Amino acid sequence: MKKLTIIINAVLIAAVAVLFILHFLTPKTSKKEIAAQDANASGISLAYVNIDSIFANYTLATELNTELTQKGSSMQSRLEKQMADFEKDYKTFIDKAQKGIFLTQQRQEEAQQELMVKQREIQKLEMEYSDELAREQQKMNSRIFDSINSYINTYNTPEKFQVIMGLAQGGNILYGSEQIDITETILEGLNKNYNKE
Repeated sequence: MKKLTIIINAVLIAAVAVLFILHFLTPKTSKKEIAAQDANASGISLAYVNIDSIFANYTLATELNTELTQKGSSMQSRLEKQMADFEKDYKTFIDKAQKGIFLTQQRQEEAQQELMVKQREIQKLEMEYSDELAREQQKMNSRIFDSINSYINTYNTPEKFQVIMGLAQGGNILYGSEQIDITETILEGLNKNYNKE
């Protein structure tokens, strides 16, 4: 009987030692990991679309970007012409002032004031162009995102995914498995729809 008690005590001590080791030496699962496991276990289906890739390859986005770039180039050309004209007038003014060609001091001051007005007009025009391009960029982005969202809503009916995220450089999603990347499918559908219009 004494041998049986010793054997039972040895088994109990070994069991306690194993539990102790398992409890203190196995890595703890964080609350976030538990939440992620629970989400996967509950059947939440996720997917993502690479927004940078969409903007680079979606026909609507590339066409709108080309239009905006051309508009910006046209504005830049007009602005550069006005600046070149201003520089020419400024050099003429400096030459006249150095050679004493102005008939009176008052006429020289008037010419200087005219140059200052032209310079302010150029600066004002530059700000207007910049603001206009920013507004156009915002409208363009809004139109593209509306188109993407509309297509994704159609694509995801009936519901295939409970969450479709947008992956973009500098965004909040740092990694997405290729298994849940639906960019190519969405891009193909977007271009197909756009080409029908």
